[in-house]
Amino acid sequence: MAEREIAQRLFAKEFNDSTLSLTSVLSYDVTDMNSPNLLISPTGVRINRIFVVGVITEVENLGSETGKERDLWKARISDPTGVFIVYAGQYQPEAAIFLSTVAVPSYVAVVGKARIYEPEKDSVFISIRPEEINSVESTIRDRWVLDTAELTLNRLDLLSEVFFDKMHGEDLAGSLRSRGIDPESAEAILDAIAFYGTDQNYISKFKQSVRKALLSIKENAGTEMQQKDNAENVIFELLKELGSAKGVQYSCLLKEAESKGIPEEVADAVIRSLLSKGDCYEPRLGVLKLV
Repeated sequence: MAEREIAQRLFAKEFNDSTLSLTSVLSYDVTDMNSPNLLISPTGVRINRIFVVGVITEVENLGSETGKERDLWKARISDPTGVFIVYAGQYQPEAAIFLSTVAVPSYVAVVGKARIYEPEKDSVFISIRPEEINSVESTIRDRWVLDTAELTLNRLDLLSEVFFDKMHGEDLAGSLRSRGIDPESAEAILDAIAFYGTDQNYISKFKQSVRKALLSIKENAGTEMQQKDNAENVIFELLKELGSAKGVQYSCLLKEAESKGIPEEVADAVIRSLLSKGDCYEPRLGVLKLV
């Protein structure tokens, strides 16, 4: 049995820049499951399968496929550097169903195959055919950004060292192997440098993008924490205002919180937090009361 290709972690910027294909693509059909592509990224990553986590910002039904009963769905999933395009059709029924019902915006994780569409010369479109797609929490997205940033910066640092040594050809290949890079990966790096003209300028700009991605995680974490604190204060005040000797109905509390701009899922999470901290309790099922 053939070994399954690892699902690589790349930012949208690098994935969308990956136009070097090791598969000759004469035609493209997003519904054809038997058209594998192997891409080489500008930093030398061999991409067959990819793992991404981001915010799904748009879902579009492209209409029923010709001669098929199922619809073809297109989704846009953003990370701090750009947008991934995802297609799901008759050969990805679970993913298609997910896209037809998913809340927008929300955090999702996708494992899928890279696909390259070349309708004409110098016209290239990159997308993902999902094998799995699931809703996740913001903490999973943050973890993915951190891990992807580390892997990306390691590759960029390696390329910086390579350019600093000013090696070419077999000398460069030998230098990569001496650093513990396997021959297949070393060949991919050489192909990337030759095809994309990857240089120190590209490395410097890409590192800036990665740093901005990391900063966005800190900013998002701070914003989410502030929103949670604000929601907790509002719900605490509502418990005091609406509560009586018997307490307040859970459903009533959710309705009042929503009228003040707090979504139901956020209010529910805050109430659970207050219960776990012992700030309120349930004298009976479905009724809340401050301690």
